[in-house]
Amino acid sequence: MIRRAVPDLGFARRVIDTIVALPDQARHPGLEWNQDVYRAVDIDAVIYADTGTPVCRTALCVAGWVVQLDPDVAWAYDSMTLRTAGLTDDTTQPPVQLAADLTTARDLTTGEQLPAREYAKRRLGLTELQAGQLFLGTNTLDDLTEIIEAIDKGRL
Repeated sequence: MIRRAVPDLGFARRVIDTIVALPDQARHPGLEWNQDVYRAVDIDAVIYADTGTPVCRTALCVAGWVVQLDPDVAWAYDSMTLRTAGLTDDTTQPPVQLAADLTTARDLTTGEQLPAREYAKRRLGLTELQAGQLFLGTNTLDDLTEIIEAIDKGRL
């Protein structure tokens, strides 16, 4: 994944619009927004999509939502794989959801794997300062919107 030369604020606004529209069972079954975590999978809360597909309830911050909404990337482990690993009683090998792989994004074209924060920073074309502000765990939805506007106007 190559970093974009200029910020993709259109995609950033799409991410915010998606978060504002939650819950959206038809389009994003079991997914919610929590700015304090990149990705938290509740392996004990199975939700069924309209298609009947089981998924675990999952919370994502804005960086996690960038990964979730980008069709060119996927999570290294889907929620049901994490559930299976988490329910396995294996004392010699800790369940995968305890590893950093929980927040690893995989570029479907190149196979490159990056932490969600780094992938989202590159996908949105943000500087380290901009990403630090946007991905701050205490941000509200209003904060996120203001930060995107500040980036758009060149104030950040």
